Amino acid sequence: MVNNLKVGILGCGLIAAQHIPIFKRLKRAVIIEAVCDRNESLARETARKYGIPKAYFDLSQMLLKENLDIIDICTPPQTHASLAIEAMNHGCHVLMEKPMALKTSDCDQMINVSHKRGVNLCTIHNVLFNPPFLKAKKLLADGAIGDFIGMRIFMSDPREQMILLKNHWIHKLPGGLIGETGPHAVYMSLAFLKKVKNVDIYAKNFLTHPWAPFDEFRIELEGEEAMSSIAISYASNRRNLYVDILGTDGVLYLDLQSQLLIHHGRKETVRPTAFARYSANIASQMAVGVAANAFKLMTKKLKLGHDILIESFINNVLNDDQPPVTPEEGRETVKIMEMIVEKLYEKYGSQLTRDC
Repeated sequence: MVNNLKVGILGCGLIAAQHIPIFKRLKRAVIIEAVCDRNESLARETARKYGIPKAYFDLSQMLLKENLDIIDICTPPQTHASLAIEAMNHGCHVLMEKPMALKTSDCDQMINVSHKRGVNLCTIHNVLFNPPFLKAKKLLADGAIGDFIGMRIFMSDPREQMILLKNHWIHKLPGGLIGETGPHAVYMSLAFLKKVKNVDIYAKNFLTHPWAPFDEFRIELEGEEAMSSIAISYASNRRNLYVDILGTDGVLYLDLQSQLLIHHGRKETVRPTAFARYSANIASQMAVGVAANAFKLMTKKLKLGHDILIESFINNVLNDDQPPVTPEEGRETVKIMEMIVEKLYEKYGSQLTRDC
């Protein structure tokens, strides 16, 4: 078993600011040796802020001068394939933000290199590891809501963090904004649908931003035995993430902003007493969930998706085990995103430009 894995952070933007504190908390297992960003001042400032020994401005130089075990890629997805392949060819395990890439062909190249070099390759599908999501999967497997028949996902991001950023790289993704948020909805759906055989999409424009032709999306994913209905909004000023898991005998409602899971069981009658019992049960679940989260927050024991996934990835590397999100799972998400974008261009091509 290897101890004190040496980590290099590639990309020093907002995502790195989420990852670095997590690695810092895992100091018994890992040490961040260096950061790297083409923006020299940003790389230096990030190293200074977090007490990281070295700052580089080129991946090749960092790999040449540092004996690293893990490269954490926090750069835009169109750069993932080339950077991951270079890192893996130097013997590094690779952790990267979603999506794994923009094309399945790039995913295939990365997977081939990871197998050839015998290193782990993992995409951060962080929402899958939020405690309510993990609990929902177990409840469904245990038959708590009967047979799975479908799911609904609602996501929204504040305007100022997404659509109003005119020059942000997200607008140059295939399909535009949907290429950034869409993968979250896809990998959440795949956790239950397993396979998707058909997709459809509807898009609308409520705001007037020429760099973002659409700000509202509705997506339907058809699985072999169930469906996932997805609503993604960029026109709102709120951040939301809600998921309904639908079963033959109940529904699991996940509020992934508040980290709450509410189990709606069968309600066989609308009589006042039954309605009161049902409402009391829902209120009780919410109160208990809020109290438990508050206690964990105060005692610094509240771990969310990024924390759990990154810690799992480190343990998998130490124990020579499979990563928490396999590269094949990352590839499947990219495959479905390609289908969604293709359908978007098929239906609304005259309103879009292919920048990627």
